Amino acid sequence: MSDDLDLVALWQKVNVELHKGDIDRSLWEAAQAAVPLAADEDTLVLGLKPGEMRLSGYLTTPSKRTQIVAIVQRLCGRRLDLQVIEGQSADDWEKYKQRHEAQADQTLERAHFRTEHKGALAVWEGLAADLHRLFTETQQRRFAEQLARLLIRALPLLAEAEEKAREAEPEAEQLHFTHLNRSFDKLSTYTDIPAPIVALEYMRYRSSRQKRQG
Repeated sequence: MSDDLDLVALWQKVNVELHKGDIDRSLWEAAQAAVPLAADEDTLVLGLKPGEMRLSGYLTTPSKRTQIVAIVQRLCGRRLDLQVIEGQSADDWEKYKQRHEAQADQTLERAHFRTEHKGALAVWEGLAADLHRLFTETQQRRFAEQLARLLIRALPLLAEAEEKAREAEPEAEQLHFTHLNRSFDKLSTYTDIPAPIVALEYMRYRSSRQKRQG
């Protein structure tokens, strides 16, 4: 966190230095509104009130960021990058970091999940693309008959995708359950048919298909 730097005094000096340059009232207003919260490792963290976050862009455009970083380095003898957050205290910065660390963990988990289930996911994602294509290719969608035909054409695609996905990963029951029901919801949106009815028609189709294959 912050070391022996007097951040308030430092930022006051930065404001003075900014006023020595060309007239830039938007930058001046943003710098005046910003509150220095921490010097965390190699980053100077500035906080803005929620209603003033619109000003952050005046501090973080590439040219303004470079200008401010250069002034800070000249004043304190070390290079500090610039981070602007919504907040008014060091605690707000800690909460910000915790949120972003949690988001990073979730991103890693999702990446691991996709790697672990890439075979089945590829099938389900391919189905979603096929259903969308089928929808866009269907003409005169304002007529009930055309929507019914769309559903009839979609059911074999759904059955084939489920079979392939389950063959790829027989143990991933929750994944298949989730994507199957997402497909029902998607078809419900495309056809204006309630999702439970879409599911019922699919179960009927699949039962008939299994009888024919048997």
